Amino acid sequence: MHGQQHSQRSMVGLGGASARAVYRDLLRFGPRSRRDLTRRLGLSAPTVTRVTRELLEGGHLHSLETVAPTKGRPQEPLDVEERHGPRFVGVKVTADEVHAVVTTVRGNMLEELAVPLADTAVPAVVEAVLELATALIEAHPHVAVVGISVGGVVASGRTVLSCHYLGWRDPVELADLLAACLDVPVVVENDLVAMVHGLHWFGVGRAYRSFAVLTIGAGVGSATVVDGRLIRGERDVAGLTGRFPVGTREDGSPVLLSDVASTAPLLQRARARGVLGPEESLAQLRELLAAGHAGAHALAAEVTRALAHTAAGIMALVDPQALILGGEGVDIIAAADPLFEQTLRAMLPQMQRDLVLRRLSGDFDEWARGAAVIAITAYVGAPG
Repeated sequence: MHGQQHSQRSMVGLGGASARAVYRDLLRFGPRSRRDLTRRLGLSAPTVTRVTRELLEGGHLHSLETVAPTKGRPQEPLDVEERHGPRFVGVKVTADEVHAVVTTVRGNMLEELAVPLADTAVPAVVEAVLELATALIEAHPHVAVVGISVGGVVASGRTVLSCHYLGWRDPVELADLLAACLDVPVVVENDLVAMVHGLHWFGVGRAYRSFAVLTIGAGVGSATVVDGRLIRGERDVAGLTGRFPVGTREDGSPVLLSDVASTAPLLQRARARGVLGPEESLAQLRELLAAGHAGAHALAAEVTRALAHTAAGIMALVDPQALILGGEGVDIIAAADPLFEQTLRAMLPQMQRDLVLRRLSGDFDEWARGAAVIAITAYVGAPG
């Protein structure tokens, strides 16, 4: 395919494995001298000298002001060229909206666009994505890769095997469909995986040796990074937290987290209890929470306790240094503050109570940025 050929040309531009290793290290961890790169990457000094010269000549790196150490020869730090470097488009597809951003090679957002999605059939989704991606590519020269994220099962960075929220039950070769119309390569990934990569490479997750992300919204999911690698599982579906049992019904069947915390069941309970009217939505529930409505706060407390029990399970199994809450429903948890933290810490053993808790905004820009970071990792040849 045309997009695959373009992808190979982009990768050649960075050089071979040693050049990419140097570029990735500078990209993620900032300016370093050639001597530091030699030590960190286990490469020979002549190799580092050669590949940095090639990367400088190719416009991928630039030199910073020479630093004079207290001992030894002055060192010239190198850094990636971000200001005039390649750009990356990230697109997050939901059941009712397509949200897109364009970023620098360090994931810094330059512009964002969004369009409503009235139809989730494949042709309509492809058309909406192309509309935004084309607009951003035309406005920002040097877009290297486009990344797409969807809330489904994705294989090989190209094929959406299934996506419940879009009603896609058969495999969709989404990357090929888009690459056929764009003059840049396209990669596709699960939306949570993409978002977690964004946090790990350039977001709050980079500060921690290990962290877990727990999100709530239309669905519930989690992902964990340990020793710099995302835990994906044998079938690439690790993190189906919606299936986590948080209680038991009278007939002995389990109550799953998705039954309590996902948007549709939450709204169903709110309507059944008279908190919301038949046609009222999450927006009205948020308004009631802001106004201090007792019934709305009781619902928020139920969701919060269920999520805290799930988080305790994650802590017991993975023991991450930090736990990050996100998703468009995260403000439901915020409305019940400080219940989540109190409930979770009370369930943890003493040795885990120093867990760092972080909370993202409920905006989709973090998700779209994650899709852009998936594009960046494809460009630099990072392992998955």
